Amino acid sequence: MTLRPTAARRPGARAAHRSPVDWRAYAARAERARARLPRTEHPLAVRAAVSLVLTLAGLALLQLVGVGIAASIADLGRSVVKEIPQPTSARLVLGEPQVNIAAAPVLDPLPDFTRNSSVALSGSVPPFALSPGRTISVTVNGTIVGVATIGPDGRFGPTTLALVDGANTVTATLVDGTTRIASTSATVTLDRVPPALTIASPRSGDTVTGPDVTVSGTTQPGASVIVNDQVILPNPDGSFTDRISAVPSGPFTISVVATDKAGNEAKTKLSITVKPAASPAAAGLSLGITLDRTAARPGQTVVAQIVASEDGKPKADVAVTLQVGVITIGTYHTDATGVVRVGFAAPPHDAQSVTVLALGGGTTATTTLAVSSSAP
Repeated sequence: MTLRPTAARRPGARAAHRSPVDWRAYAARAERARARLPRTEHPLAVRAAVSLVLTLAGLALLQLVGVGIAASIADLGRSVVKEIPQPTSARLVLGEPQVNIAAAPVLDPLPDFTRNSSVALSGSVPPFALSPGRTISVTVNGTIVGVATIGPDGRFGPTTLALVDGANTVTATLVDGTTRIASTSATVTLDRVPPALTIASPRSGDTVTGPDVTVSGTTQPGASVIVNDQVILPNPDGSFTDRISAVPSGPFTISVVATDKAGNEAKTKLSITVKPAASPAAAGLSLGITLDRTAARPGQTVVAQIVASEDGKPKADVAVTLQVGVITIGTYHTDATGVVRVGFAAPPHDAQSVTVLALGGGTTATTTLAVSSSAP
């Protein structure tokens, strides 16, 4: 049976002719078209799934933030505990970096070496370490030798400490009741033995060639040496050498003093005789010297006559140096007759015999002068 649809007609309209609809074919074509369309989820389901994912991610993020905040709070707590001043030190922050201030006593300078059997110990305590009832316990080589009080300004001492020969460890400890807060130590060596001092050359009584004299010897390593008021620096093994320049001919005294780090001294004196340096002598050249008087009063004028000759003949223009005792009067030249006369003042004190020496051309001539207040 085929159904034919009907349509309402408007009043006055004529009826239109319509073909019948095959509903089965229509349904088959619709089914085939629907099968060809891509499948899609329902929009509400998609929105629900997205919302669920975002919710879970938010919960996870919130958990991580909570753990981070808890860790930060824990770190902050540990930092606060660390920053609290402890009994042995305090931390002062002056920008960057941080400066640690120790509560240990600060000792006034003590000598590393000394020859005295005692030293005075004094010092101070940092202001932040001051507290009523605190004292300074003093020990020497591990033995308590005294207790020093601390003044309102933080100063303590001086306390006299007895030392033993050798190294002494001195310790000052800040004490609060029976609690040892902080300590400071120093080492002081007591040395009362003079350093060894040996002079290798010259030896007392030697005659050496001038005008320069070389002194050499050894002493204790670390000691200082003074030769005739001239400070010299010994080698690390204690050996030393010094040259004394322009030493006058005749008797000469050398003084050597060695001083160790503790202040102990070793001294020695050498008496030597210095002779002039040899020089090429003119063939057959000789000198003679005479004085216008053999005895003179202190400061009285004396005239020396020096004669130079070569092979028995007068020698002109010979440089001659006149020396009276250890005093050099000057250098002069002989005239055409080979003679030079030099006036000088006798020494200002009485002397039984003063050597008057003439040097020139590699040869010498000597005579003596007596100096006496009773001389004519």
